[in-house]
This record gives sequence, structure tokens and C-alpha cells, in this order.
Amino acid sequence: MLEFSTHFEDWKVVLDRLSAIREQEVYSPEDVEYIRTHLQSPDDRVRGGAALAAEGCLYEPDITELLIDLAENDRNNAVRKAAVQSLAGIIHEGVMQNYEAGESPEDDADIDEEWHELQEDELRDNYFRVKNLLFNFLQDELEDIEVRESALGAVADLGFLPEVREWIRDFIRTTRQSSKLVALHAMGKYPHYWKEELARFLVPNQPKPILMEAISSSYASESEELARKIEQLLSLDDPDILSYALITLANLNVTPNLGEILQSFSLHEEERVRKAAKDAIELFTRKNFDAYLSDELGMSEE
Repeated sequence: MLEFSTHFEDWKVVLDRLSAIREQEVYSPEDVEYIRTHLQSPDDRVRGGAALAAEGCLYEPDITELLIDLAENDRNNAVRKAAVQSLAGIIHEGVMQNYEAGESPEDDADIDEEWHELQEDELRDNYFRVKNLLFNFLQDELEDIEVRESALGAVADLGFLPEVREWIRDFIRTTRQSSKLVALHAMGKYPHYWKEELARFLVPNQPKPILMEAISSSYASESEELARKIEQLLSLDDPDILSYALITLANLNVTPNLGEILQSFSLHEEERVRKAAKDAIELFTRKNFDAYLSDELGMSEE
């Protein structure tokens, strides 16, 4: 039988260790057992911390099962949210494995070797169990809104499915800022579906978190229209918004005189903006190396 201390100091010690485990790229067998044990703790704080740490060992025995149980049945909605957040990893890997029968987009990422060492049937079953669980949360309008928001974030990799896009539309239309934020984040997974919606949020009068998320979600859109909207935001004074805008413009790489714009911001009075501008210049340079040498620096290849 598992024994858990009820002393005030103990839960803090446990959370510190769980936090340290999360920082590791590879969990040891002892780490996994520690997480597995504390997923069953009577302390809500400990279960929540263990649920977050479990994201790094989803395919170890019993971990997914315990997370599904927490997401579905835990008495504390914060713990349920943590479990849902970690279960997003199952959805991501399922998309990489093309479990949606060829409907998922092409991806060039290498599949981890561990996938080949596990039973395909079990992986597929877990994927569809988690997907159905998260879809049930999203369909249930009586479900806790924060759990539903976490569920939408968890299925964002399935944003090519019509039902997921409909939930994104539902969430973006609400007055609740946290729902808008999760919807905008989901849009960023497949921004080509959402260029018109993203453009509506790329205006200075938006709340700062909304504006920053909209900029971030435009990063891979390849949209000239969104680039123009983001370029207009460079007149703002907020260092965070400027930093997001510069990096996104560099990746979009469609703004006229972008090299000059980035160079000018590399002299900005705010250190955060200068660093973002320098990072953006590096990104821009990688995308336009030859043109950058000749046009921006006056250098030739000879």
C-alpha cells in the first residue's frame, strides 16, 4: 500500500523533485516510478504536479491510464487540467503516426525510435481513447470551462479536422479572454485556415496577451496580408509586442526592406527588442543569405 506524508513541508519537497524531473530530457526508471506513485497521491497539489511531469513518460506502463483516470474523474479541476495538458502528447504523436487515416498533414520530422519498440495496437488504442475523451469534454457545454479550454489546446494538432475547427470558432467568439487565447494558439498550428480571423486580432487596440498570441500564431502563415498587419504594429512602444513582431516578420520574410527594418530595431533602447532584432536578423539571413550579403551588406560572393 502506498504511504503519503501529510506534513506541510512534504508536498513542497515532492513538487520540487517533480519540477526537477520535468527539466530532464530523459527520465530514469526511478523518476518514472516517482511520478507513477504521486499520480495516486491524496494531495491535490502533488497529483497535479505529477500529472504535468507525466508528459515526459507517457508511454511507460500505467502512466497514460492514470492520466486518463485523472482527467475524467479527479475531484479537482486543476488536476484534471494538468492531466489533459499532458495527454496532448498522445494526440501529437498520433498525428505524427497518421492515425487519422491519411487526413493529417505531411510532416518531415523523424519518428522517435521508441515508437518502433512499442506495440502499434496499444498506441493506436490509446490515441483514440484520448481523442474521444477530449472530444467529449469539448462537446459537453456543462463541463468546466477551464477543462474544455485545456482540451482544445490538447487537440490543436488535429486542427485539420472540421469539428476541431468548429470548436476553435466557438472559442474565439466568446468574451472570455482565456478561451480566445487557446483558440488563437490552436489557429497557429494551421494558420492557412485562419488568415482572415488572425488579421482581425492584429490591431493595436487588442489586449496585449491577445495581440501577442495573434502575432505568434501568424508565424508560419506565409501570408503577405498578415505580414502587413504585423508591420503596422512596429509603431507601438511595448517591447514584448515589438519582439514578437520582429521574429514573426523575419520568418514570414515577405516585408519590403525587411533587412533595414530589423537593423534599425537592433539599435532600440530596450535590450529585449535589440535581442529579438538580432535573432530576427539571423533568421532572415538564413532565409536570404545570398541576397542579404549583396543587397544589405554590399558584399559579393567573390
